[in-house]
Amino acid sequence: MTQSRNPWTTLAASLLTAALFLWAAPASAMQILDAADHAELEAEISDRSVSRITLANDRVARVVRGPDGFAVEHDAARGDVYLRPLETAAKAREALTLFIGTAKGFTYRLALQAVARGSAQILIRNVAAAPRAESPGPGDARVGALVALVRAVARRDLLPGYVIETLPVPPGAKVLIPVEAWRGRRFTAHVYEIKAGSRDDPETLMETLAPGVAALWPAPRGSAPSGGRLLVAVRETYPVGAAQ
Repeated sequence: MTQSRNPWTTLAASLLTAALFLWAAPASAMQILDAADHAELEAEISDRSVSRITLANDRVARVVRGPDGFAVEHDAARGDVYLRPLETAAKAREALTLFIGTAKGFTYRLALQAVARGSAQILIRNVAAAPRAESPGPGDARVGALVALVRAVARRDLLPGYVIETLPVPPGAKVLIPVEAWRGRRFTAHVYEIKAGSRDDPETLMETLAPGVAALWPAPRGSAPSGGRLLVAVRETYPVGAAQ
């Protein structure tokens, strides 16, 4: 089917500043942002609970400017930042801006969207901050594999060992429209189109997609041909410990 524009161009262009949600357990989601010095990043914070920002292999040394409507608490010992809404339920608003400087000399500008959700956790990773001599542990390798797969899907760069299948649209599908699946031995990435106007916060998407999602990456709103947004959901093809 011929389309007026290529949605994958939007996906690839926005990937570096978008949040990838990785699930260590079904009930908790962490937004992991890959960054470079002076990066402009986007993430979600809670409009009713405490949100935490932490850095991998670094510490927040200073908060240059905090967002209006939130109390900012800087834990200098741990190098973390906590954002607490000043109202019990903040009203929907434009993205809030937070500037932070790190102990290793990096600066980041965060555009934070307050949404109706529970506590949020944001992890910022910068490869330039990682110790050069350290080898990645098993958890780091898994996260790296998930990030690499989502990047490959966004860029339409087929990874070795993966095949792409076009997915049929089930009768009556109104919110999540299947597009395709990238199937590999370890992970399978499903691409969906979320119809414009549908609820697309991470918690709602997780409930809709059922258990087993290891990573969830929503593209920016308007990235889909219909005006909605594209979504990449990654599941383990064979869960850890399962017979293969």
